[in-house]
Amino acid sequence: MVFVHKYVLAHWTIDPLFILLTGIPVALYIVGYLRLERTIARGSKRPGKIRKTRAFLFASGIAVLIIAVMSPIDFWSSEYLWVHMLQHVMLMVYAPPLIVLSAPWLVIYRGMPVSWRRKLGRTFLVSEKTSPLRAIGNFFMRPVVGFILFNFSMYFWHFPALLDLSERNSAVHYFSHFMFVASGMLLWIHLVDSPPIKPRITPEIKRIVPIFFTTVASWILAMILGFVSKPFYSVYQYIPGKTLSAMADQELASSILWVLCMEPFTYAAIANIKKWMSKEDDYDYQLSLLANDDRLSVKPKRRIPGIN
Repeated sequence: MVFVHKYVLAHWTIDPLFILLTGIPVALYIVGYLRLERTIARGSKRPGKIRKTRAFLFASGIAVLIIAVMSPIDFWSSEYLWVHMLQHVMLMVYAPPLIVLSAPWLVIYRGMPVSWRRKLGRTFLVSEKTSPLRAIGNFFMRPVVGFILFNFSMYFWHFPALLDLSERNSAVHYFSHFMFVASGMLLWIHLVDSPPIKPRITPEIKRIVPIFFTTVASWILAMILGFVSKPFYSVYQYIPGKTLSAMADQELASSILWVLCMEPFTYAAIANIKKWMSKEDDYDYQLSLLANDDRLSVKPKRRIPGIN
């Protein structure tokens, strides 16, 4: 019970900034989901299983964010680098794909008042005044931009001086977490389907390229952390009462990055390959039907005047 109290029950915190940033979309999602339920109760034929699965995925993604930021993980991340790495992995490669897979965009939009929805649509989708904002949005939605930002954030915030700074400065700490989540969303939006956002990497087999290189990039960073002769991060070297040496702590952190960062990308690769193969099967079947169509294989007779 002492272990459970110390490492599970104790040290939960309330983060006002996190609650503000996540509370607004969560509240809109709940309202939109309830409105959707009422619409379905009036006779809509939308499949309920998909709707409930996406709601579960969205709740799971938000839960991962809460655990990463407000649970004892955040407290112990100041004493152990491996816990800090676990927190980063949760923010980069676990919460973003769950939220993206849940496709919450239209549900959140539906949670707004009707007047807000109309004004938002006119302002950001039609108005010429907001064309620069649309251009910026289109730029950040490019697959190569998401790929670069994700890998840049992963290396940038694990540079020794910057990670040490994020531990000493709360504003920098908040900003690093924001970059992890934002860059994760910008990458994962291209690795999994999230309707109604149109996929920009098609067919699905092409998604293996960013998945592969991002996984390799995480392995390289893990090897750098694990195979060096001395620890990188000064903030984790002299902590009173810490039973784990700084070098062992860093080696454990590299293992966390190596293994846990690889798993979601592996699942995404398998899912995309299976989806591409299923579509290829359907395409081959359609081609076979087309090739065996008698109407296409028989050429029309040419009429010759005076004979036919």
